[in-house]
Amino acid sequence: MSRPSSAAAALLWILCTTALAAQGNGARSLYFQGREKQLGGDFLGAIEQYRTALATNPDYAQPLAGLAESFFRLEEYEEALQHALRARRYDQANLELAVLEGRIRIGLSELDKARALFNSVLARERNNLDAQFALAELDIASGNKRNAALKYLETLRIRPDSQQALLALAVLNDSAGDSGEAQRYLELALRFHADDPGVRYAAARFALQQGEAQRAESHLQAALAVRPDFVGASLLLAQVFLTQGRAAEAVSAMRDLLAKQRDNPLAWYLLGLAQERAGELDQALAALAAAARLAAEDELLSLALENLALRKLEIKDEARRKLALPHLERGRRFEERNMLEKALNEYRRCLRLDPESREGRLAYAGVYRLLGYPAKYRQELEVLRRLGFQDTTVKDGIEIVDSQLLDTVAAKWGLAQYDLERRSYTVAVFCVPRAIRELHPFAGPHLVEYLKDQLRRFDTVVIPEAEPLAVGFEEAFRQARGLGADYFVILRFEESERSFSAELEQYLARTGTRVAAYRAFRTGNDRIQECVLLLTAQLHAALPAWGRLVTREFDTGVIDLGMLDGIKAEDRLVVVKRGKVRLRNDGVGLVIEERDIVGDFQVARPDERVSEGTLARRSFFDLTNPSDEVVFPQAAAAPAAAEPAEAPQGLLRRLYRLLGL
Repeated sequence: MSRPSSAAAALLWILCTTALAAQGNGARSLYFQGREKQLGGDFLGAIEQYRTALATNPDYAQPLAGLAESFFRLEEYEEALQHALRARRYDQANLELAVLEGRIRIGLSELDKARALFNSVLARERNNLDAQFALAELDIASGNKRNAALKYLETLRIRPDSQQALLALAVLNDSAGDSGEAQRYLELALRFHADDPGVRYAAARFALQQGEAQRAESHLQAALAVRPDFVGASLLLAQVFLTQGRAAEAVSAMRDLLAKQRDNPLAWYLLGLAQERAGELDQALAALAAAARLAAEDELLSLALENLALRKLEIKDEARRKLALPHLERGRRFEERNMLEKALNEYRRCLRLDPESREGRLAYAGVYRLLGYPAKYRQELEVLRRLGFQDTTVKDGIEIVDSQLLDTVAAKWGLAQYDLERRSYTVAVFCVPRAIRELHPFAGPHLVEYLKDQLRRFDTVVIPEAEPLAVGFEEAFRQARGLGADYFVILRFEESERSFSAELEQYLARTGTRVAAYRAFRTGNDRIQECVLLLTAQLHAALPAWGRLVTREFDTGVIDLGMLDGIKAEDRLVVVKRGKVRLRNDGVGLVIEERDIVGDFQVARPDERVSEGTLARRSFFDLTNPSDEVVFPQAAAAPAAAEPAEAPQGLLRRLYRLLGL
């Protein structure tokens, strides 16, 4: 009995050892497949392979580290930290993992914990370059670029060919506006690492930023010759082709990439842009729709698709109706939660895409009724009636509201308050490319169009049609003056996988004087929408109420400003001779001369878009007439904000993107 039992045990041991070896080889193979995808920039594909490897071998430290690195690149820092901590439990002596954890903690704004990790690595290995570089990145995140530059320069003193230090110094100098020094460090990096695809990619980005598309193309072709699966280089090459007007070549480049990586939303996005420029409208719409499906949370991809439909498709096109429906549904969900401003925004976008939508306009009108503006509600129902909708809901709604409006200021004076021609501000909107820092190439025009749509919700703001992309301030200034605008604004923005920040700089169109700046930053879902809503609300709030005296009878008059303009009972305004109110030169505001004031107006009853009040003369003679202007008494203008520096986190993201960290 003992011999057969021993033989069986030996056979079992051999079978188990073989199975474990096969399992280990399978996990190792999956890890290397994931690593290859990660190096090629396909982080989602890498994550899939690493997770499959861990399903085979849960204690395999390298896929855990790969997951941490991939989630770090996607700026999913909480997820990255979990995997980094697990990997460190299996490999506690690994200093690279300690540095990786520290970088993740920078992303989580846990700067003290990050510094402690980097210092602990340097305590064990004094000349650990990764930790020294990470400390420089910590300085950047803290806003101390000078200290960061000194650390990189110290590295170059010891290692003049340090690729990471050279590229970092190029980015820092570029951020400081010293393109000459940035170019010098890039040239040094190329001298020492001409065959490195990452260095070529960095040089290409800088060349494209300087407007040297041909040189950028040369660097990218060299990078792809060494690493054909370099996704970032392929995407940037398509951008170069589009910049040069070579749409067909951009289409070809993206089709080649998508043949190998069908789930890359940025590739579909660039393909859609290229196909539009090549005149292939149906294919462009399909490509952008594919991009939006693959990344449903990516607002910019949806904006690109919707803007293309708005530009190119007829109002009654079925594709526009389908694009409007999700906004209608989102609006209803917001309304159910009593988030009425967000609901209004979604209904407004629905109607922008499908102006003849009965359900969309009823929902839009209904929110105004809930907010206490029955005349606005009636106006929207009247639009439906003019469109041919004569059903009971529309007819009865109009009749019911008409009875409610009998005692309003507008009814008393026989005014159609929403049809009055009102004094408005003309604001031209532009975007200036900002060193190709955006996550989505050519995002500027899409964001400008969305910004314009959001500004149009204020009927005292008029947006003239203009080319949205300006080469620089001078071109925007020239266009704004030619359009006869009051102001022009320049949108600047920075985006990443998790955050969006934007700034709106406001200039007086007559002189080009910078008069104000508005900023917004958001993370999470709907971040672009929320930033743009905040920016436009800030801009509108800064524009002073500026109306006219519509009519008068003895010492009672009506002005064309109401509750929707922020007018309240007991507000006091001044009446100024027609044509005598001017825009301030030193800020956002109005200028009036005391000698041009002919009377005072105190609000008694505000309506939605008009207000009734009492007129008081300023002299023995009554000089007040209809069409005179009404404004609040002159107040000091707020000083314009200082020119902004690049945000520390944005600069750090640029650095990581170039260095492949």
